[in-house]
Amino acid sequence: MGIEDPEFVELVNKIEELEQRLFAHPMHKSQDEQQIKCFQRKAEVNHEIQQLKSKMRDSQLQKFRDELKNRSRVLKKLGHIDADGVVQLKGRAACLIDTGDELLVTELMFNGTFNDLDHHQVAALASCFIPVDKSNEQIHLRTELAKPLQQLQDSARRIAEIQRECKLDVNVDEYVDSTVRPFLMDVIYCWSKGATFAEVIEMTDIFEGSIIRASRRLDEFLNQLCAAAHAVGEVDLEKKFAAASESLRRGIMFSNSLYL
Repeated sequence: MGIEDPEFVELVNKIEELEQRLFAHPMHKSQDEQQIKCFQRKAEVNHEIQQLKSKMRDSQLQKFRDELKNRSRVLKKLGHIDADGVVQLKGRAACLIDTGDELLVTELMFNGTFNDLDHHQVAALASCFIPVDKSNEQIHLRTELAKPLQQLQDSARRIAEIQRECKLDVNVDEYVDSTVRPFLMDVIYCWSKGATFAEVIEMTDIFEGSIIRASRRLDEFLNQLCAAAHAVGEVDLEKKFAAASESLRRGIMFSNSLYL
């Protein structure tokens, strides 16, 4: 017909290509009706699989959106963001912390728990945020550490209950147990006050290497707390965190090499 329109010519070429593929297919000349039905069923199943995968992706995306919405509610209830989602002072402090549970530690910073402690107690309490091997011994804390630990556990329980109220899948007791680890409180407290390494390792059944690793991570955590306190203008807290960090950095705990 002499039609030279590029779009029309392209369509004709596609038809010819598909016809060639159709004629070349082994099923084209097959007279086995059962085989043809099986092939049709396979095509239908593949189509159903693609639809289900699409629904699954949509479902996962919706689940993510719901969780994001619930987490935003938690941040609003705790005062990290306002009703418009703007980051507040507490949220700015939390952004600078990643070694420990930022929600819990900022709660302690803003509810005054750290204000009533000296820098030795601060170091001991901060050690509860550092992952460490669980001790098999019964924990017996001195009076000056028992009260701060109770305040920490109460704050952790409150945060877990708020998360559960906001429809997050949180077990309150498991959250408290996983975020509050008081196994090195007494060790860190005594080390901060000047005890020798030989003395502190006798106070726990946790391996010496684990104690050293935890102490170095604790120092990093205290530096983050110091930066967070500086960011929100808490000068006294900043000095207290810095003093706690300085009290740890001595002896074999922070030696560059164990062979020196």
